[in-house]
Amino acid sequence: MRQSPNREDLEILLRIMEIYLSDPLRNARRFWRTIPDGLTFDGLLERYPRGSDNYELFGNIMIFWETIGSLMKHGLLNEELAFDTFLDAPPWKKVEAAFLSLRKEKGKALEGENLELAYRRALKWMDGHAPRADVVASKSMRRRPRNT
Repeated sequence: MRQSPNREDLEILLRIMEIYLSDPLRNARRFWRTIPDGLTFDGLLERYPRGSDNYELFGNIMIFWETIGSLMKHGLLNEELAFDTFLDAPPWKKVEAAFLSLRKEKGKALEGENLELAYRRALKWMDGHAPRADVVASKSMRRRPRNT
């Protein structure tokens, strides 16, 4: 994994950001926040049947994050730059139960694998970049009290 972003990494990230902020994904993210956590894949299909607008919104988010994970897996997206900007919260936990149940079906063992990969790498990145408790405490001790 490359650590130092270059101009090409910047161009890739800006294009991803453009897609992420586009109307179709904005609508999909708005819908995403309404999906209950912990549904199985059958539960998702029951609530949002194939062919429905909501199923398409769900699919849009999945396609986006599966692509992000695939780019990361193949070294085509600089993770340092991606996680340091806006791609630090892949939504795996919301759909973990759905994909784990789907993977039990014949021929579906790899469903959602790239989203899960992006999520796990984001966690690892955050662990390595989170301020240590002693550093945070030291900084907070140096703050001056506010005049109220």
